[in-house]
Amino acid sequence: MDRSDAPEPGDAPTLSAADAALVDDLLDGSHRALARVITKIENHTPGYRAIVSALHEHTGGADVVGITGSPGAGKSTLVDKLAAAYRDRDETVGVIAVDPSSPYTGGAVLGDRIRMGSNVGDMDVFFRSMSARGQLGGLSTATADAVKALDAFGKDVVILETVGAGQNEVDVVRTADTVAVLVQPGSGDDVQTLKAGILEIGDVFVVNKADMDGAQR
Repeated sequence: MDRSDAPEPGDAPTLSAADAALVDDLLDGSHRALARVITKIENHTPGYRAIVSALHEHTGGADVVGITGSPGAGKSTLVDKLAAAYRDRDETVGVIAVDPSSPYTGGAVLGDRIRMGSNVGDMDVFFRSMSARGQLGGLSTATADAVKALDAFGKDVVILETVGAGQNEVDVVRTADTVAVLVQPGSGDDVQTLKAGILEIGDVFVVNKADMDGAQR
C-alpha cells in the first residue's frame, strides 16, 4: 500500500473528543463506527484528516486486492466470489466498490452490491459503495483513506473494485498490494492490446467469460 500520504511525526491534526471516541469504537470493532468514519472521509467532514491520522498507526495488517478492468468484464461478480472464498478460509473481508459518477448531475447508481448477494447477512463481510465523484483514475479521492479505515478495523483482506476502467485509469496500483486486471474476449485487436496501459499494472490477469469465442486468443 502506498504510504506516501502518511502523516509526519509532530504534524498530526488535532482529534476532537467526539472523533476520538468514534476512533476508539471503530478499533473496538463497531461496524456503525466504521460506516460513520468512511462517511466522514467521503464527505471531507471537518476533522476527517485527524481521524485518518489517528487510524494510520493501526494499519498495515490487511492484504489489499485491487480488481480492475473494462466495463462489463465481470468485476463485481468476481469480487463476490472472492469474498466468499476468503470467508471459506475464515478471513474477514472489506469491500469498496467504486462507481462512476455522472458528469452532469454528479450522481452515481452505486449498484454493485446487487451483484454481490452471496455474502448478504455475513457480518464479517463489510461492503461499501463509493462514487468516483468525477475523478478519472478509476477511484475516488476518498478510497485510499477508506481502505485505511477497513485495515485499522482489522479486516484481513480489503477488496477494492474500480469503476469500469479505461486504458489510463490506473490509480488502483498505488493503493492495492495486488492488482487483478479482468479482460474479456472480443475487447479489441492486437493494436488495442498494445496501447492498453491498464495491462501494465496487473499482477494477475483474468480472462473472464472464457466460454465466449476468442478466449484463447
